[in-house]
Order: sequence, then structure tokens, then C-alpha cells
Amino acid sequence: MNVESGIRGEMRQNPSFQYVAPSDTRKAIMQVFRDKYQALFQEITNMPTYGRGKSKALELLEESAMWLNKNITRND
Repeated sequence: MNVESGIRGEMRQNPSFQYVAPSDTRKAIMQVFRDKYQALFQEITNMPTYGRGKSKALELLEESAMWLNKNITRND
């Protein structure tokens, strides 16, 4: 039995691992949020403070953008 075979030998695919091309409408929505994320990124980056909190804020901002894009792309 190979890795791609199921219990009965049939091929199973998890839709989470498949590429989903966003529609033009969804791409436009994603761009609106990318612009907002970029503005917020610049605001945080330009703060005169440094440290773990700032680094964590930027990391979580990036993660948030990824999850939002996934939600926009996958939801009908």
C-alpha cells in the first residue's frame, strides 16, 4: 500500500492541499486588504521602539494576512 492509497486502495485527496485559484472579484478583495495590511505594517515598522513585542506584532500581522487570504479564497 503506498502513501496515496486509502484503506481500500482508492486514492483520497484532502482539499486543503489543493490549489484554489481566486476569482477576479476575490483578487480585488484580497488587494484591498493587502493595502491595509501594508499600511499597518509600515506604521508598526516606523515605531521608534524595538523588542519582542514589535517583532511578535509583525509576525502575527503576517499570519493574520495569510489566514484572511485563505478565507477569502476558499469561502463561497
